[in-house]
Amino acid sequence: MGATVTVEDRDGVRHVTIDRPPVNALTMVEYDALGAAFALDPRVRVVCLRSTGPVFSAGQDLRELGGLGTDDERSTYLVRAAEGVAAVAACPVPIVAVLDGAAVGAGALIAASADIVLATPEGSIALPEVRHGVRLGRALMAGSLPEPLLTYAFATGIPLDAQRLHGAGLVAEVLAPEDLEVRVAALLEDLLALSDAGLTWLRRPALRAARAREYREEARHATD
Repeated sequence: MGATVTVEDRDGVRHVTIDRPPVNALTMVEYDALGAAFALDPRVRVVCLRSTGPVFSAGQDLRELGGLGTDDERSTYLVRAAEGVAAVAACPVPIVAVLDGAAVGAGALIAASADIVLATPEGSIALPEVRHGVRLGRALMAGSLPEPLLTYAFATGIPLDAQRLHGAGLVAEVLAPEDLEVRVAALLEDLLALSDAGLTWLRRPALRAARAREYREEARHATD
């Protein structure tokens, strides 16, 4: 089996792509790979995060989680999986995410960990964790959506489309698919033109690290 999270460094940008067809569901392989992908070389100044196919990520592979035999095994699994997501959240440099399909559960948390999200009309997020008995993700979503809308998203699991996310502030721009690549390239160029101090100011790594720590703690009690 080939790599399901690919990494390529080009001119100061680390391109991280989730590539597990057909829907980029996340197993422990992907969580561990994301942790490795976000252990950055000092030469990396910006990360571009995206996926292949029509779905950004269907989130947790429920077949793998459902195959665990005991509550303790499930709890241990969620704590370890949270490390991969937390690695994205704690990234010290700005992240540009390309949301051109549905991002569900952990996939939504990963996308929302970006500083700038560019989406197509097909982009969306959904947060069904609570409906699956897992209280996990609020720490990372803090600040990404207004609290009433975030509560609604967790309570219902209903997808929020790109236009609604744009109105709420999570998505910076909604672009036609044919315009997406040009805009991504231009945005990365704009970011690379900034100083390292400017990029740090944009990312606010201390705040991101604090949210990642809170998320790890959340994972320890997600199914209590």
